[in-house]
Amino acid sequence: MTNPAPHLEIRFRGRVIEHLGIDMYQSPVAAIAELVSNSWDADSRKVSVTLPPKIGSGAEIVISDDGEGMTLAQCQSRYLNVGYDRRKDRGDDRTPGGRPMMGRKGIGKFAGFGIARFVMVETISKESGERTVFRLDATQLIEDADTYAESQPLKVEVLEYDEPEESRAARHGTTITLSDLALKMTPNAGQFRTSMARRFLLMERADEFRVEVNGESISDSEDVEKIEFTFPGDYTAEQLPEVVRVDEEGWGVETLPNGNKVRWKFVFYKEPIGEDELTGISIFSHHKLAQRPFLFNLSGGFGGQQGTSYLSGRVEADFLDEQKRDLISTERQRVNWEMEASQPLLEWGQARVKSLLRIWQGLRSKAKVDAMRKRMTPFSIRLGKLEKPERKIVEKALTSIARISSLNDEQFADLAEAMLSAWEGGRLRELIDDLSEADTMDAESLVKILAESRVMSALHAAERVKSQLNLITGLEERIKKRELENEVRDYIAENPWLVSPRWETFRVERSVKALVNEVAKEAYGEYWNARMDLVLSSGNQLLVVEFMRPGLKVDWDHLNRYERYVYKLQHATLAKYSEYRTVSGLLVADKIEKASDILAKIEDMRPKDMDATDWEGLLGRAKKQWEDYFEILFSRAPDDSRMQSLALPSGAGAA
Repeated sequence: MTNPAPHLEIRFRGRVIEHLGIDMYQSPVAAIAELVSNSWDADSRKVSVTLPPKIGSGAEIVISDDGEGMTLAQCQSRYLNVGYDRRKDRGDDRTPGGRPMMGRKGIGKFAGFGIARFVMVETISKESGERTVFRLDATQLIEDADTYAESQPLKVEVLEYDEPEESRAARHGTTITLSDLALKMTPNAGQFRTSMARRFLLMERADEFRVEVNGESISDSEDVEKIEFTFPGDYTAEQLPEVVRVDEEGWGVETLPNGNKVRWKFVFYKEPIGEDELTGISIFSHHKLAQRPFLFNLSGGFGGQQGTSYLSGRVEADFLDEQKRDLISTERQRVNWEMEASQPLLEWGQARVKSLLRIWQGLRSKAKVDAMRKRMTPFSIRLGKLEKPERKIVEKALTSIARISSLNDEQFADLAEAMLSAWEGGRLRELIDDLSEADTMDAESLVKILAESRVMSALHAAERVKSQLNLITGLEERIKKRELENEVRDYIAENPWLVSPRWETFRVERSVKALVNEVAKEAYGEYWNARMDLVLSSGNQLLVVEFMRPGLKVDWDHLNRYERYVYKLQHATLAKYSEYRTVSGLLVADKIEKASDILAKIEDMRPKDMDATDWEGLLGRAKKQWEDYFEILFSRAPDDSRMQSLALPSGAGAA
């Protein structure tokens, strides 16, 4: 039976709700994190956060826990008492279940007003089984706030009240429903879980406190694949400071000069992080965020400074929340670093970050050089052919550019290749020599190398394209001389890029020889001459090229047999070889009948991965593609004399 409850009231002065709720908690994560903290302090084992599928009329966010709940009297004395100090009231800084309390100021319960107009509370007391439901309206609290004072409290409507009942106590807990949301877009559940996890240190207490968002637990784990170095784990024996003890979970444990203990783990990512809530060092106290990621207020002018965009870490400093004077801001985003109790932690953090950035700089440089040598065998061979003094200069120059943290491995490899090519060609020797003597490299030197790298890459590619165009001309001559079909086929098999740049990655594929012969015999019947067509492969694609005998012309009958052959081969290959998903066919002949029905048939086959052409058309298209590629390369360094010497004849490519 639901009975009218005795009245509730909220006592406060001025526009305190506006400042404590709306001004401080305007992001969903910040607001809901405060409510989750209250669930922790209520000895909840499980907290469920339900986000709406979309923002609009009727959308709600629900936070439900299985904590100790509240009696009607406690709703008045605790929840509706602005600034209620649970620690002082209970004479202990721990919950009845033994947890260190997160709440301290008694105002986090109003965090919901930062993102919603209405906050509805439904609570069942573990102590008595009482059930109380009431709702707070931010508009009423804020707009009429100046009329309320200690002698004239605001009445709070109790929507439902059920008197004490022992059987109901088993369903103890509190549910907060936020409605009339002030959000412009729907929170992403995945991102929300990640952000919540970064605000709580839950791994140590995963067995007794579980937070779910839309039915899935938040995760406190790091993306290991993206991390390059982890400290203190990646300290060498010589680097590990004597004052650091590494615990069984791989965290560093230290005692500050004032006797307080900290526990820490820092990681460096392979690439710049790019997320504000992950870049930098977060400070936690009693498992909850006390200081959002920062760099201990460091300014510029220290070694390895570029590494700050790769650095992320956590520090546990429970002592911050155990001081007589509160050191943590209301919304738990920052620590008051001006206070005497927090100064030793700030100084420790500055020293530890500077030290690790210097170590990271050295590791990053060595890792890049090692990775480059392992990945680029031709580079290592060429480097080894240099005279020892020259090799030493180039190696030192490579080490210098490896320290540039903004270069990823691929960019570094390209730049290293360009530097070695420049040295071998007698270019940039003075600059590279200077680089080998420099501890760091200035931007002007890097720009010079990058500019030369661009020209060198274009020159190298242009020389290759020019050579390929000459080979295509040679192939045209062989066709005109009516050389044997097998010789021409073998020539193309060895150099498939001659026909088209997109064939450059194709290689002869012999594993399907038996299947190709079997299908050809069945498709061509009496016309089959027991020869194997040229079969090329690249990745999951097969390309079957059929060369007609010199002198023959493609007619309607041959197109029909060819089409049937490719159809059969496509189905047979897909059925027998799972690694090949695409089978394309190309028919090449001396001549193609120019009748309209023949040309229409060929056009109809092309969308089905079949094509037919004559040698003139095939090689003509190939030359045009390579000439277009050359023109692009030429445009990258049109004023370079070396590039001008490669220019194609007038009327073909760049002039």
